Amino acid sequence: MRAWHVQLMLAALCLAGCAAPTPAAVSRPARVFEARTPMGTYMAVTVYASDEAAGRAAIAAAFERVEDIEAAASTYRRNSEVEKLRHAAGGLPMAVGPDLWRVLERAAEVSAETGGAFDVTVGPLVALWKKTWRRGKAPKADDLAAARALVGMSNVRLVREGRRVQLLKPGMRLVPGGIAKGYAVDQAVAVLRERGIQAALVDAGGDIFALGAPPERQAWLIGVRDPVHPGKILPKPLAVRDRAVATSGDYEQFGIVGGRRVSHILDPRTGQPVQGVTSVTVVAPDTMTADAYATAASVLGPAAAVAFADARPAIEMMIISRQDDTVTETRSRGFADIEVARTAKP
Repeated sequence: MRAWHVQLMLAALCLAGCAAPTPAAVSRPARVFEARTPMGTYMAVTVYASDEAAGRAAIAAAFERVEDIEAAASTYRRNSEVEKLRHAAGGLPMAVGPDLWRVLERAAEVSAETGGAFDVTVGPLVALWKKTWRRGKAPKADDLAAARALVGMSNVRLVREGRRVQLLKPGMRLVPGGIAKGYAVDQAVAVLRERGIQAALVDAGGDIFALGAPPERQAWLIGVRDPVHPGKILPKPLAVRDRAVATSGDYEQFGIVGGRRVSHILDPRTGQPVQGVTSVTVVAPDTMTADAYATAASVLGPAAAVAFADARPAIEMMIISRQDDTVTETRSRGFADIEVARTAKP
């Protein structure tokens, strides 16, 4: 959903904006950085630790935890639990591990909250549109109807006893990436905390958690890419501490249908690509929530999404929409409170 090189640019802003050298730099904790490519995305971890060895050990442990989640929820692995579940669709319930269970349980909650705007069963629609995009055409009506019939959390049965999951219809396909990456970030942060890390930035393809703050700072600065001018970032970064930020947009992944650009984000309720919404940024207490809400907000549209955020404590959103040459930014009530001028040093 989000390109790795873009997020590297944003991570660089965070580090440059929040960790500028000072005369006291000699006594600072060691800053350690490492990046890998799990779950089909670029994941970067920056920590401040007592020394470099401790920092590298903490990061290694965090990536090991992400590996567990990838083995459970990644559609990029043939033998992952979610892929085994796809092959079992239409059959008996299948026992899953605690990670996939937590992801699907939370996915069901967000689906209910958003009236189906977020739905991890959208896989058949995603596969269909990707196939037709290659030919520059929209799906045929019959094919679209057949794929839509396989979509909906009502077709997923979660059996708490024994942590069993049943996909009720053959051909169903889960795509939990829109929530599992956020979960992976949260679990990586949990490991860092267990290792005594008090300041860290974990970024998995745009799903970011800012733990604590860099030395002599009150928060991390998170830059948000300008979706209208993709080579730039928006003028005001976000000051974030012990919170998550997730950004979803159509400026990197999209299709061309009938000569027109269409979003890769699909509305599970209609089977059609989202129109008008170019970028959504969500700030939330945890990354799994921010990740899922960012996708849901793209589907809901600016007015409904902001009303959704305003009704929930600790959730802030900014939606950038575009109609022809008109660009509109719609913010939740408290979003401006976390925006800062570039010269500020929170």
